[in-house]
Amino acid sequence: MTAQIAVSKGVDKAWYYSAPMVGLLAFSWVVLEKMIAHMYLVTLIYAGIPMAISYAIAIVLGALGLHLVWRGLSQSNEVKATWLGYMGGALIWVFWFEMYLHFIGAENNFALAKTAEGIAYLDKTAVGALFSGDTSIPRPYFMGEHVFLQSSSLFCLMMMVYMGMNKDIRCRLILWVRNLFGLRTGAPSRGYKPQYARVAASEVMFVNWFMYILMLLVNDERLLGLHHWMTYVITAVVAGWAVYILWKQSKQKEVGLAIRYAIAVGGVFWYLPEQAVLWEWFKEPWVYYLDFPTTSLLIITAYIGLMLMFWKTPVNPDTGKSY
Repeated sequence: MTAQIAVSKGVDKAWYYSAPMVGLLAFSWVVLEKMIAHMYLVTLIYAGIPMAISYAIAIVLGALGLHLVWRGLSQSNEVKATWLGYMGGALIWVFWFEMYLHFIGAENNFALAKTAEGIAYLDKTAVGALFSGDTSIPRPYFMGEHVFLQSSSLFCLMMMVYMGMNKDIRCRLILWVRNLFGLRTGAPSRGYKPQYARVAASEVMFVNWFMYILMLLVNDERLLGLHHWMTYVITAVVAGWAVYILWKQSKQKEVGLAIRYAIAVGGVFWYLPEQAVLWEWFKEPWVYYLDFPTTSLLIITAYIGLMLMFWKTPVNPDTGKSY
């Protein structure tokens, strides 16, 4: 139907705006953003920039993200509203959430390390000695920011539960969980139109938050640990989950929906390379970008190219949706 509308209005719809390519390209864009985010963080934290300046940059760029989300609220173009919400949400997550956690972890520096005697709690003095080259200090598996983020697990869960009580929610995972348990929240509001920018930005936050917490809980040596057999099983389950929803992603036809769906798919998928890095299976080009300049340049180029492609998506002026 959308293809017929495009033809009838004389719109030249490029092949990459159609299924399955549009869904796969949206997924690729989300994954590339996560690589770019690591480049941002590595540069701000480890490139020798004074941390006061790094935090100031983070405050400004996070505010830019909030501005993008706010701009998206008034967009009648669903694709651009989603684009603004996603881009803004990603900036907010990286520069406000991630850098805030780093700030809290650094100012209240403590860490967890696994030793022959059990779990060791490293205070600020021990962590400082470790980074000064003291080899007697055990290498931590969690830094302060990881402990703080893990402590927010129940907050994340309860916020997702409350969000699931919203009768107008359209999140596929929440709808599936509600159907699985036979939960009914009442008929959706008549004539309700979602604020796509807010939806996309919220999805970035909740998906990243949930997947981070899952990884921290699984790899916590006090619970399972990096090489516990259940850790491998859970990773295999996540891999299967990622394959299934990536297949669903390839079926998406509307660009705005494809981007919003890709936020979740990319978040679930990203668990896999992160876990593989913890197992030391490979070295991330997006973290050690100076060691992989060609790969890093390709990542940046592809990310910018997809960002522009989605911004220029042709839409039906009558509906605000892509053709």
